[in-house]
Amino acid sequence: MDRNDRTHRTDTLCPNKDVLCGPQIQHWVEVQLVDEHGKALPHLPYRAQNDATRAGVVPEYRGQADAEGVIRIEGLHPIPITLFIDADPLAEVLQTRRLRAKRAEPKRPIIGDPTPLHSPQRQGYSPVEAQAIAAGHEYHHVRVGQLCDRLPRLDPPLPEGEPLPAYHFPDENFSGYTLGSDVGYRQPYKKLDRRHVLEVCPFRAWSLVLHHQRDYSLVTAYNLGLMSVLAYSTHDEEQYGSVEDFFLKQCLDLSRTPRVRDGYTNPPCVVTDVPFSERYTEAVMLDTKKAKPPEGDTQLFYAINTSQVLVGWRGTEMNFPFPDLATDVTFRPVKPEVQANCEPKVPCADLTPRGSVHLGFRDAYEVARRNFSTVLGGRVGVASRDRELFICGHSLGGALGLIHAASLKDWSPLLYTYGMPRTFTLQAVACLEGVRHFRHVNDTDLIPEVPPEADLDNVLYKLYGPLGTTLGTVWSVGQLLADPVIKGQDPFCHHGEIAAFYQTNQHMQVRGSNNPFYKSREGLGAPYHTTISRTLRVKAKLFLVPSLSETDNEQARVAQQRYTASLTPEARDRYFPKGRNAKRGNLLGIRNHFMGKYQPYIYGQLVESINPSRMQERQEQRRQLEVQMVEHEGNMPDDELVRDRLFLSLQGLVGATLACTQQSEGGRDALERFEAVAEDNLYVEMTHG
Repeated sequence: MDRNDRTHRTDTLCPNKDVLCGPQIQHWVEVQLVDEHGKALPHLPYRAQNDATRAGVVPEYRGQADAEGVIRIEGLHPIPITLFIDADPLAEVLQTRRLRAKRAEPKRPIIGDPTPLHSPQRQGYSPVEAQAIAAGHEYHHVRVGQLCDRLPRLDPPLPEGEPLPAYHFPDENFSGYTLGSDVGYRQPYKKLDRRHVLEVCPFRAWSLVLHHQRDYSLVTAYNLGLMSVLAYSTHDEEQYGSVEDFFLKQCLDLSRTPRVRDGYTNPPCVVTDVPFSERYTEAVMLDTKKAKPPEGDTQLFYAINTSQVLVGWRGTEMNFPFPDLATDVTFRPVKPEVQANCEPKVPCADLTPRGSVHLGFRDAYEVARRNFSTVLGGRVGVASRDRELFICGHSLGGALGLIHAASLKDWSPLLYTYGMPRTFTLQAVACLEGVRHFRHVNDTDLIPEVPPEADLDNVLYKLYGPLGTTLGTVWSVGQLLADPVIKGQDPFCHHGEIAAFYQTNQHMQVRGSNNPFYKSREGLGAPYHTTISRTLRVKAKLFLVPSLSETDNEQARVAQQRYTASLTPEARDRYFPKGRNAKRGNLLGIRNHFMGKYQPYIYGQLVESINPSRMQERQEQRRQLEVQMVEHEGNMPDDELVRDRLFLSLQGLVGATLACTQQSEGGRDALERFEAVAEDNLYVEMTHG
């Protein structure tokens, strides 16, 4: 038997058979690192491992990407390989890269849905993917935490003891990114000898688009409207829909546009991407009922990043036992002696040197100031010195926001309110001209009509002491219901520039009788015939911001010149008197008060302004209104005809406020991203007709 023939050997000593073969085939791979716009991530240090390096058969692969972001590794076995990029250089360069506007935007899994919150990116949303596949390359979409070899050094650092942001850091063990992770055990990896394009998501965070300026901004109004909705959140801080979840989780999740959970629509915000180091790092909901000891029933939240300080005040809660109702109807005006931005027991100037403030609102704010002095008088005030300060609120929240803005007027707060009541008296309002404020009023909403424009410091307050507060309130409500005609020298007065959602009601005047007897007297001056006013069928709701007619914004001026009518100072004083509402509120108007009745008009106007081909129903109502005005021009009252022509021209100016967003860094992408996720039927907008 041949000694080399081991076919039938049964011993266990030296059982191997010698065979002749060539050298083992060596493989190579190229990895190109690019951002979401296809731009290279150059000169990043890397290391790579596979089973051969882990077993010590070959040394670990190390090197640096070239100027095109390409890493080439040769001499590979046909097995999966894991890539690591040095954490700090990678995080630093990715913070400077912007997100693309078009994103997959997967729906958020609901309770019971096993779909993970963060899944691999769906195909068809990346131009980089299309280019890579067309060139015959492999494509991967990865995030910073999948490539890092450790947690990068961050300033400001992440909170200690808390989970890492799940989107950016899906692997808390920093295991690297493996090419061939789907290959079975002891199966060869067949996708070597080619290039793999790794599109790396920028290391960014979401920030609300807010414009701190004197002119009205539709985007700012929309976002702060959503923040006023968020102020009503009662979810625990770990739950989806809470203030903490929105700013500290959703704003770090780049897979989806942040949304405010309102129980029904969950509308998206208009956001732009900022470096991760400029993210929101503080977001806290405050409730005086949870203070130690509990006191009152005032709620607010604040959020801070490197450029913004945002404060949202909760409005009247319409839940039994209606804890805020007593605050709302305590109309007595008192001296504004709140010292909100001072250290305890350190005297400072009052809110205003003259005038009075609503007692109920003043007391509600005072409760918050006492319990959260380190926030209202400390953290918010200090942070506002080198950041832009935004304050917002709906209803009672708007009143508290105005008092808060007055206390921080030295830091130039910008205030947007929705359906707020009168808070200060006329003399006090005159002292707050430096506080920039846009207040929204929804047609005949009743709440902006209270307290009434009368001097409510009436004799009952003075005669009966504490009981006079109750009796005086009853008298004041009586004045409201009976059309107050007795004006004091310092009545309650609205502060700020109005933004009105105005429902048009057009009429035609016709002769009360067609009897020839009445016609025969025409020209004789005999007033025997009667005139009947009939309501016309078509109605529309207009978005009116009269301050836009006097803006210095060039885009708005050009837009205004396209219309035949302009709002003269005389017309503005007539239709939008300073400190008053465009329409008188009424009891039926209370249904217009809820924030769910305000936000649809702002949302619809924003979507329409971004893309005029959308939201056609609201535009069709306005077109029909114009046709109706032409058809009945001879029978409509002249004042009504002039008014509605003017209001239609004002409606056309609102879209021009997007210019400030489009001109800001990342603004065009923010609008494109919002328009992609906005749904035409997200809200039921009450267009009339």
